[in-house]
Amino acid sequence: MNSTDEEEFKPATLNVYYAACEILVAILAVAGNALVIFVFRKERRLRRRTNYYIVSLAAADLLVGLLGIPFAILSSVGLPTNLHACLFTVSLLVVLCTISIFCLVAVSVDRYWAILHPMGYSRNVRTKTALGELSNV
Repeated sequence: MNSTDEEEFKPATLNVYYAACEILVAILAVAGNALVIFVFRKERRLRRRTNYYIVSLAAADLLVGLLGIPFAILSSVGLPTNLHACLFTVSLLVVLCTISIFCLVAVSVDRYWAILHPMGYSRNVRTKTALGELSNV
């Protein structure tokens, strides 16, 4: 094994500015989204159709802050080196970000329909619909 083969397997160095920014975003994401979820649970007046979509977005973004960003920092330095662990971390990152995007789409579609067709929205959309009819399961 020569020196060039050895250099290929060294993990990348940590970019301190990138990591600091990611950590700051993670702390703000966790704190802000935890606050949204806490207030929603505490105040019964906030339990309206649209707010369930907002809370699902907050939960998705909370998971991105708790799990996604730390895994993104690990991936930026080439960790983990095990193939299966690497696939798991990158897959988890993609899934968490996709869930967050789909929650944004749900909020957008809900608001679009409520603004464009207010009477039909009030008549057709119920809180059970926003909850995904969990009571029937």
